Amino acid sequence: MKKIWWIIIIFIVLVVLFLVGGEVYKRQTNSQTTKNSTEIDEAPTVTASFVDPTKIAAITKFRSCQGHIVVPQDGSEVRSNMKHYLYLKKEYTSARRLVELYAPFDGYVSDIYKGDEDFSDRNPASRDLTVSKSKGLSARSDWGFSFLHIEPRDNLKEGDAVKAGEPLGYVSLELIPPYYAFDVVYAKMGTFPKKIDKWNSPYAALESAFAHMDSQALAKFAVFGVDSADDFVIAKATRDASPCQYGPDGRQFDQTRTDAWYNDWLGNINDAVN
Repeated sequence: MKKIWWIIIIFIVLVVLFLVGGEVYKRQTNSQTTKNSTEIDEAPTVTASFVDPTKIAAITKFRSCQGHIVVPQDGSEVRSNMKHYLYLKKEYTSARRLVELYAPFDGYVSDIYKGDEDFSDRNPASRDLTVSKSKGLSARSDWGFSFLHIEPRDNLKEGDAVKAGEPLGYVSLELIPPYYAFDVVYAKMGTFPKKIDKWNSPYAALESAFAHMDSQALAKFAVFGVDSADDFVIAKATRDASPCQYGPDGRQFDQTRTDAWYNDWLGNINDAVN
């Protein structure tokens, strides 16, 4: 009888130790997870100019009415385009690989996207490329800097570590129609694309890449007559009061050249092939 009681007592002690140990481990794990999440969630600072600004004719502002709708999936923004288009000066459009693109910060090539049938107008080497602070599956929920219409340099692949200012490739001169520009997007990706009007939005959150530039990198864009990162952005209140309107196709924004249209640009779009 005494032996049975000892067995019961030992069993109870082991259960208690197991529960206590599990709770300690859980708290430690949660604490570490929270710490890691905070570190991953921290938006990286752009410490290097991602392109030579003297080769760029014009840049669209964040929340412009150029191109098509690019907004986050949560409905927090009215119709606008929350990425930047950078149009090349005419003299840099005569041949491929005249305009190099560079890593904006130390990190990893987290994604190189070839595209699907919607990208049939691209030259075969064209890709979308994202640089993030992390790599692998976790990079998708992290802030990343994406180049659209880039021709990656030879042998560059997903998972490669890159340093700020390191060459990543070249602006891809797309085929149909001739497209002498590239896009930059500073964003977090959503789990799945969400249909917004006639476009699929892959973005959970979007911010202006220039809003995350350090002073040295931003100073190189002074050639556009800017004083601060705010000059690259149309304020949310301004856009909320005047959402972008679609053109006749109901897909692209109206391109009637009003004063508001010209206010979407920094630089001189007439110096580009447009």
